Amino acid sequence: MSQSFAWPVLIGFCLVGAVAFARTSLTQGRGFTRSTGAAPRRNTWTDVDPAQSPLHEPWAAPSESIRQEAASSDRFESWSLDVLHAIEWKRFELLCAKYYEAVGFKSETLRCGADGGIDVKLFKIDPTKPMAVVQCKAWNTTQVGVKEIRELLGVMAHEKVSRGIFITTSRYTKDAVEFAAANPIQLIDGQGFLGKIQALPDEAKAALLGFAMEGDYRTPTCPSCGIKMTTRNSRRGPFWGCIHYPRCRSTIPFSG
Repeated sequence: MSQSFAWPVLIGFCLVGAVAFARTSLTQGRGFTRSTGAAPRRNTWTDVDPAQSPLHEPWAAPSESIRQEAASSDRFESWSLDVLHAIEWKRFELLCAKYYEAVGFKSETLRCGADGGIDVKLFKIDPTKPMAVVQCKAWNTTQVGVKEIRELLGVMAHEKVSRGIFITTSRYTKDAVEFAAANPIQLIDGQGFLGKIQALPDEAKAALLGFAMEGDYRTPTCPSCGIKMTTRNSRRGPFWGCIHYPRCRSTIPFSG
């Protein structure tokens, strides 16, 4: 009797498995995720703090109150580390370039998009040949590791530039410091960059602060399009998205 019941049970399990497999294949074939039912979105954000991650949720109506609150925040009246932590990533890159102009270099910043590991080129003697390349990371909570420093060294070799400078609003890991010390790479952390700015003459220092605080200095710039982003809502909370969505799917975590 047990053998007579075994075959129907076995056939039943096989049918259940076949139906489940067919449903999974159909869902994946349409390019949908199992958890949200939304098409996977690319995130071209490369300078975001790795401690944060983009919110991969369906897009909802933007929360303009959040954007307006970020844009209308009070301006800082003097230099502090809070200034560096408050400005968005692109403003930080441009501030780095402005600083080197203040100390006598000619700078060239790269447009948004794939920067190839370079944010700023510095020129001194030959206006056509950079003497150094600068990589900037506006990471406030995560230390810059040796991986990012190795990548800068590779870019230096590719560009045939003998000097590299890495600037972050955060700090560096021990391995990153040791690797940079063994190569022609200068590491400047948030406190170090603040010290360099504060060592400038008062007029230059004030000019840099005015530039940093000009306009909407908090709302992040789309890394692909080079325009200010807007806030969106998801089931996990607000996040920054490009106003050109769905043509541009860049996202940045909203940190308040």
